[in-house]
Amino acid sequence: MPVPPLLRDLAGWTWRGLLLALAGYLLVQLLDILYFIVLPFFAALFATSLGYPVVTWIQRKGVPRAAATWVFILVSALAFGGVAIFVINRAVTDYPSLVDQTSAAVTKFRHFLTVDLHVKASSTQHLENTITKYLNDHKSTVASGALSGIATIAETFAGIVLWFFMTFFMLYDGHNMWDWFVRLVPPRSRARTHEAGVQAWDRLGGFVRGTFFIALFHGVVVAIALWAMGVPLVAPLALLVFFGSFLPIVGAFLFGGLAVAVTFVTQGWILGVVLIGILVLDNQIEAHLLQPFLVGRYVQLHPLAVAVSIAGGGLLEGIYGAVLAVPTVAVVYAVISSLASSGRPPDSVGPGIEDLGGDTPPPEDSPAKKAPAKKAPAKKAPAKKAPAKKAQRTARPRASTAG
Repeated sequence: MPVPPLLRDLAGWTWRGLLLALAGYLLVQLLDILYFIVLPFFAALFATSLGYPVVTWIQRKGVPRAAATWVFILVSALAFGGVAIFVINRAVTDYPSLVDQTSAAVTKFRHFLTVDLHVKASSTQHLENTITKYLNDHKSTVASGALSGIATIAETFAGIVLWFFMTFFMLYDGHNMWDWFVRLVPPRSRARTHEAGVQAWDRLGGFVRGTFFIALFHGVVVAIALWAMGVPLVAPLALLVFFGSFLPIVGAFLFGGLAVAVTFVTQGWILGVVLIGILVLDNQIEAHLLQPFLVGRYVQLHPLAVAVSIAGGGLLEGIYGAVLAVPTVAVVYAVISSLASSGRPPDSVGPGIEDLGGDTPPPEDSPAKKAPAKKAPAKKAPAKKAPAKKAQRTARPRASTAG
């Protein structure tokens, strides 16, 4: 029996789609195996897109490219190291206070359940003992965990060194590396490849820089609010909100909720509600002012596409996949859009207007293509009328004197 054309087309699209899905799955598995290289590479891309304009600006001031790169990396390392040491010290210092305030809040809540709601005291006592015991057991764990976190730098030293070298050479010689890659492409496709790369880099740079400033805004707002309310662990909570903002839509909401929970426990429900109002106002400023101007005009993805990308990345690679999903999709979309809008190569053959029933366009060297160039002399015609007007004006006085 003959196969209907629609069924044949659907079957063709189906097996091609399954093949592409299998290739994508195998690519993700390969990246998962090579995570020790992939994660530093993506981190280097993010750092390079953030620092490349700064290095270029320093170079324009007359500083050599290598020196400008070293200045940016050393200043960034000192700033990051200082913030990390400060946050760890504040976490170690403030955590015992948080434990005491949480225990007091749990006691008040247990009193509310037993006295006002007449809940059995045995049930609430078990809940209080469980929470208090957990916090007290981990009081020393935070300090030892922070110290062990500093000690484990030796275990991740290789990854940090790899990230450092990738970032340095991308900042210093990234343009030459890209030119070398473009020269590997056949000559007829180099212009399109270069344009697609430029579009992808602009998209990634816009996303990273815009998200960085938005995350900094969220972190500063939360830090000021928590400090004014006297909430413990201000620096760690603000830093969590800062890093969580790199996860679009849900990151700032999740870690902001953690700050609200700590405020409820330590300062009461009134200041907790006030912090919720501050976070709502903060998110509205981001959604209506910062996001459209700093990120939206670069990413150019629908919010539904952003949400689906985050969910898919989270299912595939956890938190790392969720963070990298949106910039990856934005870059792929930029490449596809650039290649699709660049036109066909000169020697390609594809459907044209003649396939839609129109006339075949004339060749590039035909007289019809060069006809518009003959219109240039016609523009000089109005200039010839000027002498005639002058002669007419001079003739009128002679006629009047003769009369």
